Amino acid sequence: MIRITLDAKDTVGDLRRQVKQELKVPLSRQHLSIGGIKLERDHMVVSELMENGDIVLLKADAPAKRKPLKQGEGEGKKRQKKAKGKCKTDGPEVFGWEGDDAESIAQTIRAHGAEGGKLSSSGIQVYLRTMQMHRLSAAAEGKYRITELLDPSDFTSSAVSRGKKYLSVEFSHGRKKHKEFVALYGDETIKGVIAAMVRTHTTAKRVTLKSSLRAIGAEKAAFSSPPLFWSVRHEYPEVSVESTFKALVQEAYDKFEEERGSS
Repeated sequence: MIRITLDAKDTVGDLRRQVKQELKVPLSRQHLSIGGIKLERDHMVVSELMENGDIVLLKADAPAKRKPLKQGEGEGKKRQKKAKGKCKTDGPEVFGWEGDDAESIAQTIRAHGAEGGKLSSSGIQVYLRTMQMHRLSAAAEGKYRITELLDPSDFTSSAVSRGKKYLSVEFSHGRKKHKEFVALYGDETIKGVIAAMVRTHTTAKRVTLKSSLRAIGAEKAAFSSPPLFWSVRHEYPEVSVESTFKALVQEAYDKFEEERGSS
């Protein structure tokens, strides 16, 4: 562990450059995060994302293996590529599988929700809430495009993710456009996750549908689990996402109450 001192106006980019200087890790191989939130936008001011003494985690990619040079290649031979259009600095975010089964996915969603609610950094809170609002708005207004991906290995190197389906989601709110890659949960997984969330949340004092919807409604999913939110939108496109979550939660709640009454 090393200690890095930053000024109040320093950005994530400044932090990454100091990490490079101290640990000799190139910028292209750095993946910084705090409290489970990735620090991917170099222009964001660090003082808005964290407080003095906060611990930043660094995950470094392994160096790429160099291919052997062919005859005629090497020093003196340069390849130039003409850039078309504007250079995009912020790439799409990737939200992978949150667990191996419905129970573990539900556990991850609960942990993410609790962690997001307790974060003291106002900058991260504002960003998460803004993305939640943009997802809900885009889904309600039909301002999104979802493409199913059969092979996500182009954008993830995690072996456990390969062979699983993903969604490419492009959506907009006002003039702001976003792109996300999210894990695709099928109908059985979606219902299993919602059932697990309802069972965990429902108690003798919390037995209403409204209470269960707070555990895993559309708003909760848009904040804590983009994969679940967009998977529901993809699997049930005919009905609004809010109505779909309400129906799925109602079904899970009724089944749980029936099982509880017969036991």
